[in-house]
Amino acid sequence: MARGILETFGLAGSVLLAAPPALFGAQRLVDGDALLGGGFLALATLMILVPQYAKTPDDVVVGTVERGVGWIVDSDDE
Repeated sequence: MARGILETFGLAGSVLLAAPPALFGAQRLVDGDALLGGGFLALATLMILVPQYAKTPDDVVVGTVERGVGWIVDSDDE
């Protein structure tokens, strides 16, 4: 999936914010606390994945408008 520059910066920001909980979770796993460590690693994973795959109301509206315009306007690129 090709990403634009804004999506790339958004992903970089998500990774930057998820790094401290991930490192804390990894440290807790190494120290032997599997429940807390796994919880923080799961939290860090969700911090990265949810913004990438969750739909916002704005995404739904934009997708609907794009499909409507594509249905109404035919392009003769062939």
